[in-house]
Amino acid sequence: MDCDQNERSLEDINTVLEYAKLELSDVKPTVQCIYFSQQLDNQSFKLLELDDTVLETLTNGEKVVIRGNTDDMAVLCTQTNTFEIKEAEISNSMLITPQLDIGEDVDDSGPQNTKVSKVISVMNNYYELRPCKPKVAKLKKLLEENMYSGKECEEDEQHQGHKYCFEDLLNIVQGSEVEIKESLKKLKACQIEGLWRVLDFDFLTQVLNHIIQLCEENDWLSTGIPLDECLETLGQLFPREVIAHVIDCYANEMKSGGGQGDHDPDDQPMQIDAKFFSLSEDKICQFFAELVLKNSGKFNLKEFLKVWEQTVPQGMRTSLSQLEGIALIDRNCMPEVIWYFPVEDLPEDVGERFNTLFKTREKWSLAEISPYIRDLTTQKVDVGGLLTKYARASMMNGIKVFSSRKPVT
Repeated sequence: MDCDQNERSLEDINTVLEYAKLELSDVKPTVQCIYFSQQLDNQSFKLLELDDTVLETLTNGEKVVIRGNTDDMAVLCTQTNTFEIKEAEISNSMLITPQLDIGEDVDDSGPQNTKVSKVISVMNNYYELRPCKPKVAKLKKLLEENMYSGKECEEDEQHQGHKYCFEDLLNIVQGSEVEIKESLKKLKACQIEGLWRVLDFDFLTQVLNHIIQLCEENDWLSTGIPLDECLETLGQLFPREVIAHVIDCYANEMKSGGGQGDHDPDDQPMQIDAKFFSLSEDKICQFFAELVLKNSGKFNLKEFLKVWEQTVPQGMRTSLSQLEGIALIDRNCMPEVIWYFPVEDLPEDVGERFNTLFKTREKWSLAEISPYIRDLTTQKVDVGGLLTKYARASMMNGIKVFSSRKPVT
């Protein structure tokens, strides 16, 4: 409709008010006449329904970023959270009229007048945001393109893959800055000369064995690792940032500079600036379990437990609880066996994850399956919620077990 030729007059408007049995005092003095533009533009912009978190972010003047390659489903990221962007349809058409005044924008008093507002677009869909996990599988794949095996290997042909700084990762990985940093920590990635690298497992084994050997020689297993002295001693063999990184991954910083031995209750702890670390028994034992199982296939469980106990540093105690998320045990065969099955190698898509798990094992107890789906939980959906949706519960030998709700592919 051409609004210039068909624009309503005040006389037309008052006639309509009369037909509607309304007085001038019943309406505001400004009457807005809405017309469709001769050329509707439905492609220049999209409607996005904001999550409260995103709205608060924008209100505070912070930025949001849409991330994803052409073959990815787009996600929107704040500084701390990631949201899937999903298209949704609406049954009623939404008319986009940028010049329309609403609420306090319309004066309550004044002479009667008209204002023309044009509908420039008619929308039948919009985009909504759904909280999701960061797509960290790509992060792991990127960092494994060129794993760090020591300075002497950097010029080797197999170490010429791409290396990434944090800005590179932000541009490629679909996740918020905080989530990507957390994922780098989970992957035990190390920043070397400004670039993020994961350590080759054999190289990591060398570094950690040297640290443990030094601890045993100097009785640091009981007194704690003096960081500066350790860096000074091993600094000629490995880069200092690598040594500090491995200690940070497999040890806990001690609150006081002294050791962990007995102290006279009357003695005041000596305040010193040096950092001391205590090796984590669980992390060290888990590492050596991974070392034994990584390339062993299915391993006789009794034999594994003996070998595992012999490989850990003296004084450390192994426990099956330390194997959560890295290995599976089959107690239904003779002899019982164990094999390497790390959670980080499983698909990050929830449906694919459950399909892989039930393809590996038909029935799982809650204790067995929890370490393999815990990373998929959100604030709204816990382990129980995931199992309710993707698994079927039943009883077997008095124990509740979970199997697939649909055929495994």
